[in-house]
Amino acid sequence: MKRLFHPGLRANTVRPPQSGECHNCHAPVPEKFCGQCGQPGHVHVASAHEFIHHFIGHYVAAEGKLWATLGLLFFRPGQLTLEFIQGRRGRYIDPLRLLLTISLVAFLCLKVIPAIDPAPGKKAVPEAAQAQNAVPHEAMPPLQLLVVKAFRWGSASFATNFEHYQALSSHQRNEAFFKLWLAKGPTVALLLIPLIAVWLKLVHLGNGWRYGEHLVFAMHLLAFSLAGLTLGIALAPLADAAWMAALVAIPLYLLWAMRRVYGGGLVLLLRWGAAACLTAYSFKVLMWMVFYGGLAMSPVT
Repeated sequence: MKRLFHPGLRANTVRPPQSGECHNCHAPVPEKFCGQCGQPGHVHVASAHEFIHHFIGHYVAAEGKLWATLGLLFFRPGQLTLEFIQGRRGRYIDPLRLLLTISLVAFLCLKVIPAIDPAPGKKAVPEAAQAQNAVPHEAMPPLQLLVVKAFRWGSASFATNFEHYQALSSHQRNEAFFKLWLAKGPTVALLLIPLIAVWLKLVHLGNGWRYGEHLVFAMHLLAFSLAGLTLGIALAPLADAAWMAALVAIPLYLLWAMRRVYGGGLVLLLRWGAAACLTAYSFKVLMWMVFYGGLAMSPVT
């Protein structure tokens, strides 16, 4: 009974004493950091206030990193990539960390956006009329139809779930696709980065650009695209043109950024357009594969 009601160990008996040696590798630590493994000599568990302060200082970047990074990302397409390639990296947020942070904020916002009511005065289209506008799968683009046929061949439940999805109204199909985007969007976005870099590498063969430099360009492009699409979706219920403006802004941003980073005259416009089209189509194909893969596992409700 005495052991059962024992209050437990006191914290100061668990924390290691300050002994002048590294708690990790036990080497002598005459300075602030261990000369063998690099761990700080003083073991300190941060308080809640210190954790919050560290988070704000690290991500919000009170010293100006965040604002300088976003300023270049949004208002000077391609310049942030150039800064990274040319070695000016300490003053800006790392490309991967920037992309992950924007992705986190974007998908958290998108989880709230569906709760926003549409703009007043818009007439709802009857679901029966929407269902009549469903596009038969025979009229799908050839590559999309090939993806559908592949899933029909590989999954016994896909055909039933796919027919159920096709029978839904346009509003219900859009809602189902939006739910998938919230669940699988980050994965698709990460898969797009190496694909975009491949297209850029092929477009600029012979110019000496490294694949890693194209990866940095792709991460900055995707960070802008996620922020723009999130803003367009958020403003869509208030202004019909917001969503279209976001869709138009992304290819224009891509061309402008490519002009700044890779240089060249108007002769290269065709190359840049090819990279933009391949990037957009890669995104569509990835979304088809992820969405139909979801249908193969469970029906849309």
